[in-house]
Amino acid sequence: MPLPDPKLGLVVHYGFVWAGLGRGRPPDAGKDRPCLIVDLERVEEPELPGRSIVRVTYLPISHVTPGRDEQGIAIPPRVAQHLGLTTQQSYIYTSYAVEDDWPFDLARVPGANDRFDYGFVPPRLFAAVAADFRHYLAVHPDASYRR
Repeated sequence: MPLPDPKLGLVVHYGFVWAGLGRGRPPDAGKDRPCLIVDLERVEEPELPGRSIVRVTYLPISHVTPGRDEQGIAIPPRVAQHLGLTTQQSYIYTSYAVEDDWPFDLARVPGANDRFDYGFVPPRLFAAVAADFRHYLAVHPDASYRR
């Protein structure tokens, strides 16, 4: 069962740990959940000169409606169906992110023994999410999302 290549817009099943400005960890903190890859970069491995790793930024997907001080974009029902998510309304949070080395903490999609991903979000939705995430980081320069 090969891992997918990390690509922008891919939704994977990942062990996301919630953290953020003034936010306590919710009851489901650290559970495996669908997450959108919103950014990636190849970086030199400091301990192994000449070797590099792929660093991925994940945004969590949740059924919980974003709160007053949180940002998120609703996933249209047709996109949720395409990805194989539940019929309950889901949101891609843009006010929380985790940066991690690929493929650390990937998990298999529930009910699928041979898959780690749900597929890609449409380009227009990805562009809206990426813009909202960039806006959040611009407004909150002290936001820390690195693991």
